[in-house]
Amino acid sequence: MAPGGILFDLDNTLVHRDLSIAAYANRFAQDFGARLVDTDAASIASLIVERDNGGYGVAGSPFATLREDIAAALATRLRWREPAAPAELLDHWIASFPLHAVEMPGASALLDRLLASGIAVGIVSNGAESSRRELARRLGFDRRIRTLVSSERAGARKPDIRIFELAARELGVPADRCWFVGDHPVNDIQGARAAGMRAIWLAGFHRWPADGIATTTIAALPELEPLLAFTDA
Repeated sequence: MAPGGILFDLDNTLVHRDLSIAAYANRFAQDFGARLVDTDAASIASLIVERDNGGYGVAGSPFATLREDIAAALATRLRWREPAAPAELLDHWIASFPLHAVEMPGASALLDRLLASGIAVGIVSNGAESSRRELARRLGFDRRIRTLVSSERAGARKPDIRIFELAARELGVPADRCWFVGDHPVNDIQGARAAGMRAIWLAGFHRWPADGIATTTIAALPELEPLLAFTDA
């Protein structure tokens, strides 16, 4: 049976996180190059990717948010001629990172295909409401989705089933008629399953746990279409 709705994770599902970071690092090197000893954008991107860890941050970070951690790392671990305060770099990240978001290959085309087929679409993402919405707006996903549920707004983080249940309600589709597509085996796949959804794993960003229960797997977003058995009118 075709789903009534499909919910997607955002980072490393609809948005390619590392490619977005690489694009942002180029902007960072341009804006702060005169104040840096070394303006190698690849090294800047490597530092951000290290602290970002696929959007999940590093264990034991003393910072309340991932973006604060990244700003502090940029302030303290790059070689500065004229030092930059973490607060300045945090403001730069907030203002500029969404502008350099790179969509996952095939994301917009897939969303358009789902809408044309009458399948409701939404996004469920851990993170701040403002950053989630700005990423969606920047890439045009906001025009294609019925709802976007951030963990900040939901008051619950994936894999907590409450965030999935809220998204299903706002999508207007029972959870057992929803599919969920995401890259994280626990936060996305286990969480969606626990909420009663069919979970589809986008492989390539996290390892599947050795004791994980088998699930439908795709290697790229366009591979979702054959699972839906679309028929053209």
